[in-house]
Amino acid sequence: MNNRKYWLGLIKLHNLGPKLIKNLLEYFGDAKDIWMASQQKLCQVPLIGKKRSQQIIKDRESIDLNFEVQRLKNHQINYLTLNDEEYPYLLKNIHDPPPVLFYKGDIKLEDIISLSIVGSRKCTNYGQKIAKRLAKVLAKRGFTIVSGLARGIDTVSHQGALEAGRTMAVLGSGLDVIYPPENEELMSNITQQGAVISSFPLATPPHGGNFPKRNRIISGLTLGTIVVEATKKSGSLITANYALNQGREVFAIPGDITKKQSFGTNNLIQKGAKLIQEIDDIISELPLEDWLELIGVEDSLKKKEVDIELSDLESKVYNKISSTSQEFNEILKMIDISAGQLNSTLLKLEVKGLITQLAGNRFVLND
Repeated sequence: MNNRKYWLGLIKLHNLGPKLIKNLLEYFGDAKDIWMASQQKLCQVPLIGKKRSQQIIKDRESIDLNFEVQRLKNHQINYLTLNDEEYPYLLKNIHDPPPVLFYKGDIKLEDIISLSIVGSRKCTNYGQKIAKRLAKVLAKRGFTIVSGLARGIDTVSHQGALEAGRTMAVLGSGLDVIYPPENEELMSNITQQGAVISSFPLATPPHGGNFPKRNRIISGLTLGTIVVEATKKSGSLITANYALNQGREVFAIPGDITKKQSFGTNNLIQKGAKLIQEIDDIISELPLEDWLELIGVEDSLKKKEVDIELSDLESKVYNKISSTSQEFNEILKMIDISAGQLNSTLLKLEVKGLITQLAGNRFVLND
């Protein structure tokens, strides 16, 4: 447990991004060993060299690891490292994922069933309405909605998700620096029904250069990214590009061609992004089975732990499903819950490897 604190030191070393930290970890094998290494040893790591190794030695002397740990405790902030099993599966599988994730709230295995919704800060009333409605409906269907807590589309996406389920916000600052400041209450609400996340150490201000890094995490956490509105140079287009490079789906809401907020989304559609007219346009394109199968191979131990930790509602639904396929409405008639609750619960049971969804919205127990 004590070795985890060395990760906090690594991300505070000057001019060491995820790629160089990855090189160090591959060479030394452990964050503590990096922290204790001599300059001679550090020089042997690819792309580190004499100058960087000298800087690492100098920086180490000025970083109090126990102080960093205590400061996080004082702010009630948790953190995950790449070595932790709880580190988000989808994010861990992008190129050079962030070595440390700071968070408030809780991060769950079921958050793999997730979509990001992003868009313009200066959005139209139409964009706000669509984003909020979309987030609410998807959250009701069991998706965790991920966005960036920014003004405009991000804000209403979080608000819509909170009305029906879980949401996660990724910041471009330290978790103790609330930006924009008017979203302080929203941030607090999100920690109750999801998590607020950052890859940046405490006290990091929201500099412009931080937001592309934040956008990379937003897309990396999710199965796909939905762009609601975007101007020609919108940061949302950066998020969409990251999603494509990460092998994730990209969706776009078509917009009024006379509005500048529609240029980015309409252009994405021209280039091959999936056009959204209804929720099924999203669901049908997501490779849920492929991801679940992959997790079943590489994350089987974690899944076994989750299998025996069903909520009361999950147990109730699970006990109504048989080895003979059943249609959604057939299951719904047997249980006194809403269609939204059943949708969400069925998705969670599928994530945990207990059931499989078949064609025609039918479900069956796994062997």
